[in-house]
Amino acid sequence: MTLFILASIGSNTVGIIFLLTGIFKVIEPWKFAQYIAQLNLVIPKLIIPVVLIFTAIESALGVALILGVFLKLIIPTTILLLFGLSMLTYWSTSTGKTEDCGCYNGFLEITPVQSLILNTIYIFLLIFAEFFGKYQSTVFWQWLVVLIIFLTSYALAASSLEYMQENGRPYIDFTPLQENRMWQIEWLGEDSKSLKSGSVIVVFMSLECSQCQRWLGLLKLVQWQDDLPGVVGLIDTENIQAGQNFVNKYFLNFPVVAVDKRLYRKLRIEAVPTAVFLKDGVIQEKWIGLMPLWFINKINQGSVTGQ
Repeated sequence: MTLFILASIGSNTVGIIFLLTGIFKVIEPWKFAQYIAQLNLVIPKLIIPVVLIFTAIESALGVALILGVFLKLIIPTTILLLFGLSMLTYWSTSTGKTEDCGCYNGFLEITPVQSLILNTIYIFLLIFAEFFGKYQSTVFWQWLVVLIIFLTSYALAASSLEYMQENGRPYIDFTPLQENRMWQIEWLGEDSKSLKSGSVIVVFMSLECSQCQRWLGLLKLVQWQDDLPGVVGLIDTENIQAGQNFVNKYFLNFPVVAVDKRLYRKLRIEAVPTAVFLKDGVIQEKWIGLMPLWFINKINQGSVTGQ
């Protein structure tokens, strides 16, 4: 009886972890999409479908483990999935394609080694549940709940992406960079003083970010137009020369500041480009990954008028 209870606790624990990680991806699916893009294993047009399907599967597996739905199949499948994800984490981090496992979508900061250790613990718990658990008959309502969770997770993740694309900000924001909050002086030191008056867009970028490079053309147009806010770029490197090389390479007409990567972690900048629109030092809007269509249209209208 004791072994059965422990086996049940083990499978439920792994189920809760899977469900939580699925929820994390539902809330901010663009972070997982960025991770998938870094792996360079999926063609660009399939990245979003892969993100949505994997998020739905992860959530559904979690609920299936919690409810005990057809555990003879679900437990071995989950073990194989965990093993495959562990191999992927080892390969991607050892080759430098990614810095972490992407498993908790940035809500839990862990090293690759810690990720592999946790996955090993999860696999052990599931093996224990496989040998010492007692399988119950799966009834129709349990299958129905798993299916509903799968479809709901898929739909909510898709809605989160669509909302981000249309509004340039997430449904739920967990970072210090939120609307109606003041830009803090300590975030950028002396350079923050110039952000405390007037209208300016602060853009967090990375040297290797392809999406950031796509933004640069639009940002240069913004900087040229007097009726639009000024632009300040931030890049996550302490190498000042690397920052200057970045400016020279793309012929940027706006200031770019090289900052410590710890600032990105402090402000939870886990997806780039991220931009905040400041007015007299107060954050008016935040955009992550995608510049909102209304602002792109405004830029284009201004450039046409200027011609």
